[in-house]
Amino acid sequence: MAICALNRNLTRTTSCGYSLPEIVDLYLVNYEELSGTPAISADSAGCESITAVTLDTGKKVYHIEPTKNSASFEDTLVVEDNGNKYRNASITFNVAGKYDECMHGSLDALSLGRYFVVVKTADGNYLGFGRISPLEAETATLAGGSDTNGLQIVLAGNIAESPLPLSEAAVTALLANVAD
Repeated sequence: MAICALNRNLTRTTSCGYSLPEIVDLYLVNYEELSGTPAISADSAGCESITAVTLDTGKKVYHIEPTKNSASFEDTLVVEDNGNKYRNASITFNVAGKYDECMHGSLDALSLGRYFVVVKTADGNYLGFGRISPLEAETATLAGGSDTNGLQIVLAGNIAESPLPLSEAAVTALLANVAD
């Protein structure tokens, strides 16, 4: 649900606290393995969150631990010449490790797949990207012999909503479905 009018004050006294939105973990769900669109709800103040991420039977969530200080996200408003507005979300991360036959498959999957992505930030917040339309690879690079060894992936997509935080119940359910 789009919110088209500001309905609360944004002051330093109401948003006082530490904020460390650095990505420490990523959770990817193959978009076609979602059982419907992740559910959202709003509280009495109109504040929205993702309350459920339901997977098809037997499907899993995949955890990616990015290389330290390599992961970032951006969600940008795009306004076209005709006045249409939408958002462009992108998540960039590096993965280290030996490039072997299994990493080859992972590179191809990240390059060709479509995902609902949850990022966990260093301050313990979980944010969902690609709830209505999935994120896909914009860049998938394998590098060696430099400071950027390993895989660098950029997942991006044009979407019609800003990222939504996950409720505690949604986080618990998501983490319960992480593959072994």
